Order: sequence, then C-alpha cells, then structure tokens
Amino acid sequence: MRGKLILVSLAMFSLISCKGGITQSFNCPKVEDFQKTLDSIQRGLVLEKIEKSPIAGLCEVIVKLSETDRALFYTDSKGKFVISGNIIELSTKKNLTSERVAAINKKVLSKEMLTELEKVVAFTWGNGGQSVYFITDPDCPFCKQAEAILEDLVKSGNLTVKVILFPLEAIHPQAKAKSISIICDNKGYDGLKSGYQSKNQCSSGTKKVEESMALMQRIGVKGTPTFVFPDGEMKSGVLSPEVILSKLKKTS
Repeated sequence: MRGKLILVSLAMFSLISCKGGITQSFNCPKVEDFQKTLDSIQRGLVLEKIEKSPIAGLCEVIVKLSETDRALFYTDSKGKFVISGNIIELSTKKNLTSERVAAINKKVLSKEMLTELEKVVAFTWGNGGQSVYFITDPDCPFCKQAEAILEDLVKSGNLTVKVILFPLEAIHPQAKAKSISIICDNKGYDGLKSGYQSKNQCSSGTKKVEESMALMQRIGVKGTPTFVFPDGEMKSGVLSPEVILSKLKKTS
C-alpha cells in the first residue's frame, strides 16, 4: 500500500509540474552509482540502462534478467526512491509501463537467423497472403487456440503458415514422438490438429525436430505458441486475428 501511495504521489507531482511549465531538464542517476546503491540493499540485480521516462521527474530503470528478458521500474532524479508498478495515462487509458516493457523486450531475428528458421520448417499450410512462422507443440493447449485462429485466416486466403515443431518434452512427454511421426508420415496440418502419432520415427524426421529444438533454444524461444513475422519480430502467446493481420500489413 505504501508503494502505491508513493507512486500516486509522484505521478500527481509530475502532472502538476507539467502544467506548471517544468520541462524534462533533470538528469537521471548514473548506472554505476545506482547499481552501488541497489547492491547495498539487494545483490543480483543487473542494471542495464537508466533514462528519462515520459513522466517528468521519473527515470526508467531497465534491469537485465537474462540474455533475452528485461524488467522495468522507476526512480527519481536523485535515485532516492524505487517505484514499482504500472503508470496509466488517464486520457488514453494506455498502460505506459506495459507498453515500454514490451518494447524493451521486443525480439527481432536477423535475416541470417530467418534463413536458419526456414531450414527447420516442418510443413507449410495454406497458400495465400503473407507468410508467418508458427512455432508450436502438438500437445500444447494454447497452441490449439492459436491453430483455430490461423485456420480461419488460411481458409479466407489471407495467410500462409510455415509450421515449426518445437516439442516441450519436460511437460509434454509424447510431443517429440508426435512431431517426428507427423513429419515422417507427411501428415501436415491435419496431423498436427489431430495429435497424430505413429511408430514411424524416421531419421530425417528425428533430425529435423532435433535441429528445430536446438535452434529454438538459440534464438530464445521459451514457450509455444510463438510467431515470427516477415520482419523477424517474435511474439509469443495466442494472438488475435486482428493483431496478426495488422502486423503483416505493417511489414508488407
């Protein structure tokens, strides 16, 4: 509760300051100085960047969680306070914090990596519109939701889907065998949709799936479903048809 009050108080101060004509002329703490301050309280946090936020008087502190993930919190210009939470722009109802977190964690593959991705495509589904890579696991329930959305887009002629099989063996023990048999028996989307599995674990199918699994780890795919768009941007989770088409329109 106290943290929320600090956040509200600082946000209100920022709004009043803006109306009073105060500009973003303040300086943010230096990374090395603020890192020492945090280390004295809790070691392990790796600061990557500190810069001015859209709110006057607040600085964004970007923390490196891993090679692929970043987190965000705020501090004042003197580095005396840590503010954790979401900043909502009331006029637009936008969550500025979540948008910023999405931006700093945006993953875009290089053209060279897209070429590598093409090599592990299990099968192509549909033949209309632009292409999107769909990274999926035969036993993933969220992937089934995504498949239903993609199926409508494929049937309408708006999309071609390049399917990459990425079995998550730790939680879906049969997924790898299913992935291999779908490739070996050339079952395509119908096999993926039905959860097809046979005893056919051919060497070419095994090689393709194992190469796919290794590549997904290299590029930082941690779960399914994950989409890769023509411009190389990766987005994970079940995406609405509006989001998919909007993204494809921007990259056309």
